[in-house]
Parts: sequence; structure tokens; C-alpha cells
Amino acid sequence: MDTIFRSLSEPGVLAAIEGNFAEEMACFGRSLPGAILHEDNELTWFLTGPAGPNGILLTHFSQDDQAYIEGRIADTLAQFRKYQIQEIGWRVGPTATPPDLANHLENQGFVHKATMNCMVLNIQAARIPGTMPDGLSIQEVLTVEDLQTKCAIEKVGFRATEMMAQHYYQTYLSSGFGTTANWHHYIARKDGQAVAVAAVLLYHGVAGIYGVSTLPETRQQGICTALMGHVLQEIQRLGYTIASLSPTEMSDGIYRRLGFQNYCHLHHYRIASHEERSEEI
Repeated sequence: MDTIFRSLSEPGVLAAIEGNFAEEMACFGRSLPGAILHEDNELTWFLTGPAGPNGILLTHFSQDDQAYIEGRIADTLAQFRKYQIQEIGWRVGPTATPPDLANHLENQGFVHKATMNCMVLNIQAARIPGTMPDGLSIQEVLTVEDLQTKCAIEKVGFRATEMMAQHYYQTYLSSGFGTTANWHHYIARKDGQAVAVAAVLLYHGVAGIYGVSTLPETRQQGICTALMGHVLQEIQRLGYTIASLSPTEMSDGIYRRLGFQNYCHLHHYRIASHEERSEEI
């Protein structure tokens, strides 16, 4: 069992938080039919097929020799292309080695596409609201029927495609959920109707919060704040202290009011398209 971290100052917390973010996506490779999850001492990557999602999640090359690094990058890309995958993402996190990994990726044709802000909270310092909106109740997902409801809300909230929504449902179902599982899912209901959802992944000694979403017509009513307060209390009940998440522009203020603070960044690179390469010429 992973050591559960109690303080953000403990050695290894940064790697644990980055590892939790990686595990969220690695579950696709572990769970979806025909998917592949590869883990060795230097690389963690997964692929699900040409339509994705696919990508390299963690990189810790043991040598800093340029030829070795770029050779390993090229070999990894060849693995993806063997399965006719052209859209390949490579995540560069705060513990990636070598520190100039991004330069090596750019030498291989990658371009920077996005940066994800990662926030953390020691739950002992959380500012949890004392009351909930009238008519709101929050329960953990313990049945397949409720998991389907949860994924339906998630699909609407994130405007996900049908295929991506199905990927998440299959991954959650295969990974297991509730009670003794690493994944815990929650539904907030307003007057009996499901209106908001969230998920928690207990991994590497920290609790990652994912998929927080509220139906558009019920936003700005305090529902997300109440749901997050409940989730933080659940994380503490499950024996965890450190929570992490990545905010959207819309949710950033909610999380800061609860006590979350900026912690690190994950940079996303992708192989440049033919059009992008042509523009550089």
C-alpha cells in the first residue's frame, strides 16, 4: 500500500501528485478493450487506438545523452505508429528527466499545445462551507445505474463526445468504484434530480479530484461548492490529507475559496500536424 502523505513538505509529494494525474489517464490503457498500458523504469504510456486518447504520461530517462534520449523518443513514437496512431501527446511534468525534455521533444517534431495548472490542498486547512443549498443531497455512487447517471451528467457538463463519454464509463466500470476501490464517485441531487458530479482517485498516497461538473442550468447556485466540500470531507474520512486537482477557468475561484493553491504545471506536447510543419517552413 502507498504511504499516505500528511504534509505538502514531505519528500516525494510532488512525484506522487504527478503520478496521480498520470494514473487517471493510465486507467484508460488498463481498462478499455484492446488498449495498451506500458510501464517501465523510464516511461509510462498508453494507447487506445487511432481515435484516442493516447499519450506518454511520465518520463524519467536514466541517461542525459542526447542520442540516447532522442533514440528512445523515436522508438516510442514507432510503437504508436505501429498501431496507426498519428495524434500522439507527450506530457512533461515537474519531475520529468532530463529537465530539458521539452527541447528533445521539439527536436523530434513535437509542439507545445497546452499547460495544465495543478492545485493542491492540505484538507486540514480547507475552508469547507457550513451549509448546503436547500434541497441538495450528495451520495457516493455504489451501483452501475448510478455510475451511468454520473457519466451522463459528466458528458453534458464537459460537452464530451459520445465516444469519449463511453470511454470514461467503461474505464470507471472496469477500474471498480466505491468502498474499497481507488475510485470514488459522487452525485449531487437537487430536489431528487442529479445536477452535479465529481470523482476521487486515491493513488500514490494522495487524493486526486477529477471530473467535477455541474449541469449548465444549475450553475452559480452554490452546488459545486457544496459538492466539493462534501468530497473533501469524504477524502478525509477515507484517511487522506492531500488533495489535488486541475481547475478550469470557470472553477478556479471556487477551488481557491476552498483553500486550494497553485502547486505545479503539466505541459502537453503533441506531434506537429502536416499543416503546422508547413507553416514553419
